[in-house]
Amino acid sequence: MNKSSPEYLRLANDCRNQFAQASDAEHSSILRSEDIDGFQDQHPGRARNYPAVKTLTLFIRQVSNDDKSCCKVLIQDSADQLALGQKTLKIENDAYCKARMRLNELALKSLFKTSGCPFLMKPRQTGCGTTAE
Repeated sequence: MNKSSPEYLRLANDCRNQFAQASDAEHSSILRSEDIDGFQDQHPGRARNYPAVKTLTLFIRQVSNDDKSCCKVLIQDSADQLALGQKTLKIENDAYCKARMRLNELALKSLFKTSGCPFLMKPRQTGCGTTAE
């Protein structure tokens, strides 16, 4: 899979859209195409079921769940894929856990730092409409 393949483009678009549920433009662009492409570039090699972008998407969903269950996120993903009429993956977590361990820790840190940087540089708004320093 390369960055121009339909499968990669769909996965990258899914990753961006999944975390762009905010109504304002500022928060809807947290993960940019360039960030996702750079992340994928740091994970060369062939990945059968869990390319880096797919694994990243599942990992972010997993850590944002209350119970942090990898099984639960795989079931949710299978349901999503089924609803879209796409191929579903097995819900056993061994392949996903191995793919998650293959994610480059430095690439993850860089992605999170890059995506959070615009928010760190701006003053926070408090609930009363005042700016916090």
